[in-house]
Amino acid sequence: MIHALSFTAGKQRTATKRAGTALGLAALLATASLIAATPANADSPTRASTVDIIGTDNGVTDSFIVDTNGDVTAGLVKIRFSNHGTMDHQAQLFRLHDGVTYAKFLADLHSSNPFVAFFADSSAFGGATPIVPGEHQTVWEVMQGGTYAVVCFVSGSDGIPHFLKGMVAPLTVTGQLAPEELAAVHPAGEVAGVINAHDMTYTMPSVIHNGALYRYQDTDAQDIHELNFGRLLPGKTVADAKAWFASLANPGGPSEPPPFTVSGGFGAELPGNGGWLRANVEPGNYVAFCLVPDDQTGLPHAAMGMVVGFTAVSDDEDG
Repeated sequence: MIHALSFTAGKQRTATKRAGTALGLAALLATASLIAATPANADSPTRASTVDIIGTDNGVTDSFIVDTNGDVTAGLVKIRFSNHGTMDHQAQLFRLHDGVTYAKFLADLHSSNPFVAFFADSSAFGGATPIVPGEHQTVWEVMQGGTYAVVCFVSGSDGIPHFLKGMVAPLTVTGQLAPEELAAVHPAGEVAGVINAHDMTYTMPSVIHNGALYRYQDTDAQDIHELNFGRLLPGKTVADAKAWFASLANPGGPSEPPPFTVSGGFGAELPGNGGWLRANVEPGNYVAFCLVPDDQTGLPHAAMGMVVGFTAVSDDEDG
């Protein structure tokens, strides 16, 4: 089941998306120095803290198992997300604002308006977008010390987001780095390409190599964006995917299931931020899409045209 994204259950809007609002501006100022774009192929890769996140479910409750493998320190953090459940799951990250405790975040999450936790208590901070059972997604984030939350917004057939069934967990990062130190960190390995989200589209390679390292950046002037990969089902096209997303605006939503299966990607980020991901895309035809909702219409960006097709190839193919 596709997630209702991220930040939404149904038609809830992301009030923090517009950087011109006081809350949006505060969020941007609080995180502006956390992630800086780096050259596609830089020297001296940085040693990363590693966090393993496992998504599970038992039909009643959903949960994360978070293994920090010791202390997670400010700088580069490698996040390995695996889905050990029976449904699609994601690991969207939020950084709690300074002074907000995880207890308050959790209390607000279970209040009559849970989205206060996402809008007033925290800022979107990447992570991994949904993957099917048995799959995995690895991403790298540049993180300052603070408290973070891991959240799954995917809904099952009952329409209830998994975070309301317990699929939320804390993550603590210690220490602080100077902005110039943060700007210098990056994962090991050659970056195969850059994917920029902006203006209701993506600028990205037409061919993505399975297993390759890619840089993801939200270069939009004002909107939060995420990067989802969806593998098109046999006989389905990019046009079919766009039509399906457009039907989300219809009363009652789409009449058919999506013409693709989710294949991971990079979680929602504030404008100016980004990270890296290891593409886990078997050869085939795909769409990249964003499900962050528009703050005016409540519709996901994909329903407004933020859908781009690409081809995935294996490392031994020319592409």
